[in-house]
Amino acid sequence: MFLADSLLSASNITTRGTQFVDDVGRVVVLRGLNLPINAKMPDFEPLKDPSHMSRLQTLPLYGTSIARVLFTWEAFEPERGVYNLDYLNYYLKLVQTLYDQGILTMVDMHQDFYSRWLNLGCGEGFPRWAILVDPILQKNPWNGPTCVAWILQGPFDVASKLNWKLFYAGENGVRDRFLDMWEYLAKTFADNPGVIGYDILNEPYGDEETEIGPLYEDAAKRIRKYDKKAILFIEPQIYKGAGRRTNLPQPTFDNYVVAFHYYGQTRHPMIVLPFEQALGTWSNQTGTWDVPIFFGEFGANTDRNPDTADFQAPNYISMFYDELDQRLLGGTQWGWTDDFNDKTKDGWNAENFSIVDQRRNMRSNFAVRPYPKAIAGNPGQFKVDSIEKVMQLSWEVTTATLAAGAASGGQGATTVIFAPVQGFFAVPKASQLDIQVTPANGLTCSFSSDWLIYSCLASKAGSYSLVIQPKQLA
Repeated sequence: MFLADSLLSASNITTRGTQFVDDVGRVVVLRGLNLPINAKMPDFEPLKDPSHMSRLQTLPLYGTSIARVLFTWEAFEPERGVYNLDYLNYYLKLVQTLYDQGILTMVDMHQDFYSRWLNLGCGEGFPRWAILVDPILQKNPWNGPTCVAWILQGPFDVASKLNWKLFYAGENGVRDRFLDMWEYLAKTFADNPGVIGYDILNEPYGDEETEIGPLYEDAAKRIRKYDKKAILFIEPQIYKGAGRRTNLPQPTFDNYVVAFHYYGQTRHPMIVLPFEQALGTWSNQTGTWDVPIFFGEFGANTDRNPDTADFQAPNYISMFYDELDQRLLGGTQWGWTDDFNDKTKDGWNAENFSIVDQRRNMRSNFAVRPYPKAIAGNPGQFKVDSIEKVMQLSWEVTTATLAAGAASGGQGATTVIFAPVQGFFAVPKASQLDIQVTPANGLTCSFSSDWLIYSCLASKAGSYSLVIQPKQLA
């Protein structure tokens, strides 16, 4: 398996306090992409052609260790009580293809304002039979250029708001069918080593205390009937992604993560709070609950060209990753599609967030950068200088770390870093890097044969620091 020396099985990773950890005690940082982001409309299977599926082989070059993979209820249960097993088999093949590249899958139950027939024809997610409002309030699906403001018009769409109310109230058993689906999926994925967990509902609308929180509780019970170990990713109400404190009740189930979404290119403080302020609010809340933060969505729209340089796509996305680095947080950027083009862009509502263009070259809203995938010991500082091409990491190896290493053939004492020699440091080969390990003894470090992974096996307890940068030319 690609990157086989780094982790990687979903059953090996769980939560411990505010961190992700693996089964040998290392602190794990998960980073990756949402994909495929053009899977929101029929036929919902943009990668079913083997030649398209094979394009996922490039993702390890970006450092992808986790993919938040869109799953659409409309595709899976197009008729009430009838599951589309062809769609499920397609999804399973996608999960396996990712796992073959060393990438874990978060199953993302995706929707945006309920259904393609709601939010003025600009929504997606739930099947038409699950719509509970009178057909006169529905609109034909459109999802074209005039839907570009879908997230702003959603709260004013009477049909969407009413339908959410009826859904949470259990009208016509639709909420029960939603829970039945999650039970079926948990049974399907429970023993799949590529599935790390489940995002119960993307960007839900509704009251957090009386509607969304109880739905998560009921879904968790259904999932835990078959999958005891999966991590559950729960999201606040959609507009809490602007940086506000969530009113979700603290869950009663375990092994869960609060997965925030944040899109901060807008500078209007009435809409989106600054990221540092949002992080402070969210960190305080999840710290009180003693659970991890994960950023299920973030990204940069390359259509935006604000007059302030900090909010232009390359600078904004670099700032975002700098903040994640400072706190050693993980996340999945929105997003990746194999079918971006200048006309339909991402392929839904004229959004323009794809990190690759029609030739699958990286766009200005993404850059390959290093990060620690697994830290053996207590994490210290991590910093990346994208201009000077410098990476710095410090950590403390304890006697418990060494014991974990001895009991696991060295794995528990091995720190693993995604450090792409060519993709980030911009030199042809590893010998052209200046690598400083302090102290000089106690660690045995080396690059993988593909020059993507740098690993350090500890043989002594103590505090260590690592700096990697290109050699200075004489």
